[in-house]
Amino acid sequence: MEIKEKLKQEEELLVKVFKLEKFIKKYKKQIIAGVTIAALILIGNAVYGYIQTQKLISSNNAFDTLMQNPNDKAALEKVKSNENLYQVYLLQSDKIEDLQKVTAPELKAIAAYKIAMLKGDKQSLENYLLNPDYKILKDPVRVALIKIYLKEGNREKAKELYTQITPNSEFAAIAKFLLHYGIVK
Repeated sequence: MEIKEKLKQEEELLVKVFKLEKFIKKYKKQIIAGVTIAALILIGNAVYGYIQTQKLISSNNAFDTLMQNPNDKAALEKVKSNENLYQVYLLQSDKIEDLQKVTAPELKAIAAYKIAMLKGDKQSLENYLLNPDYKILKDPVRVALIKIYLKEGNREKAKELYTQITPNSEFAAIAKFLLHYGIVK
């Protein structure tokens, strides 16, 4: 019995091999084309990834150069080619016109904060506080407003702003000091 089963299994294997060979001969061109296309896609993706990585490295190096020498025009052009990095570069500026060019949603609140602090007027700072899109850096803006209100002699408004500062914030101590001593220059 064992010999018959072995012969039957070998016969089935041979039949499958012949069917496979027939299939390969029939679709030889399509199989070769499919394997070639798959290989080209894999190679293309690898090359594209490499090129993108090199561009990123180049723009990061240009950013480092630009941080050391802000007048380097070539480095600035390379940084401009990477939009995200250019947005971070603009955020480093202390010029309101540069900060207004920041469009990245993640950085817009920081740019608006810097603009409000650079302007330093009550209206700009209050507008920052009232904007619901800006969820960060509200405590330092409140401290700046407390200072302005104390200069104006409006201690009640300064106290109101103090109560809005997060209690565990490092700015709470500064605001408390300002209110307690009323020191404003």
